[in-house]
Amino acid sequence: MMRAVGRTLLVAAAATQLVATACNDSQGPQPDAALLPLPLPGLATLAVSTSTSGSNLDPDGYTVTVDGGPSQSIGANGVATFVGLAAGDHTVLLSGVAQNCTVSGANPRTVSLIAGLVGATGFSLSCAAQPTTGDLAVSTSTTGSNLDPDGYTLTLDGGTNRAIPTNGSVTFTGLPAGSHTVVLSGVAGNCTPSATPPPTGNLTVTTSTTGSNPDPDGYTVSVDGGAASQPIATSGSVTFTGPSGDHSIALTGVAANCSVGGANPRTVNVPAGATATTTFAVSCTGSPPPPAGRVTGRGQVGTAPPQPGNDAVTFDFDVRADLTGRFTGTDYADLHPGGVPASLTTDHSSDPETGITAFRSSSSVCADPSRGVEFDATGREDTGGVVAYTLAVCDNGPADSGMDFFSIFIPSEGFRRSGQVASGDIVKS
Repeated sequence: MMRAVGRTLLVAAAATQLVATACNDSQGPQPDAALLPLPLPGLATLAVSTSTSGSNLDPDGYTVTVDGGPSQSIGANGVATFVGLAAGDHTVLLSGVAQNCTVSGANPRTVSLIAGLVGATGFSLSCAAQPTTGDLAVSTSTTGSNLDPDGYTLTLDGGTNRAIPTNGSVTFTGLPAGSHTVVLSGVAGNCTPSATPPPTGNLTVTTSTTGSNPDPDGYTVSVDGGAASQPIATSGSVTFTGPSGDHSIALTGVAANCSVGGANPRTVNVPAGATATTTFAVSCTGSPPPPAGRVTGRGQVGTAPPQPGNDAVTFDFDVRADLTGRFTGTDYADLHPGGVPASLTTDHSSDPETGITAFRSSSSVCADPSRGVEFDATGREDTGGVVAYTLAVCDNGPADSGMDFFSIFIPSEGFRRSGQVASGDIVKS
């Protein structure tokens, strides 16, 4: 009796390597200073722009982070503005770059700001077409007694056959990128085939914070530009489990009065079947700037009645700069089984796993960034899962004027909904 085992695999060419060179000069794309908000007295404003060329541009844009703390979303060709920064040197990082895109310029880079002036730096990126072919290596490892003397047969996509020993490997070259099916046949009746999962390992990230006025809400650890992230205490540890190999680790959400020692982000090698460790040392001095600001909103994007199946999004939120507040949103066009519209809720008082994690008093999605607010949060979906998301809004006019703007983005799901507020109002105070 002969047995066959099938397995579907994803094949692609090797990913493009990220390249970084100096770019903090006039050769990079620069925003129009005349369109930027004036700096606050004694402080400076930093405008960060992106210019992306090529094909297959990153659809969800990137993230700009200053000094390992304040961060903003930015489009593939856009501008993010940071106001109220102290004069002096600041570290600017562009993350969330797709593997087929290359950053030209130091990343992260240092930008010097002068009180009372607007400083600018630009990131130039080029994106190549996604790889169209790749190679697939298949190996066999046979244990036990009475091994099959004539080996086995590999069949690729129901057509190409290759012989393979009981302990050996075969490589299929020049395959189109995408999913392929591999079947192992010719297995003797006394042998049982099983597929071996790719090797995995663990990564433990630790933080150690010293000094005065440490960040009260801790930080966020991200792996590979946000592919996975977890909150972490100012002095604590978290563990990630995933594929072995090199991974980029970044610590974000660091208060302005705190600085991270060492490379951030940094590359850590995770060995197969073992645990790698890395520690971020954070030093805090002085007093953090007191939080100020609030944004409220209630209304709807889209003019259709808020009924299941209609193109309408409703929202209701009240969020403060001290990271307190609540949010509820419902997308009536995104139906779950049973015809239930997708919803997302943040309310730390009733659901401690949810909460506001960052608040920014301006937004580059607004024609006048000073009219905007962005905040990062974790919320619970109607399906029960907790996801991280970013909300960006613009207070452009009075209630029901149709001038306000609303945008929500859930990176882990690639979900984004945005548009003018057809009814209701957004108020920044």
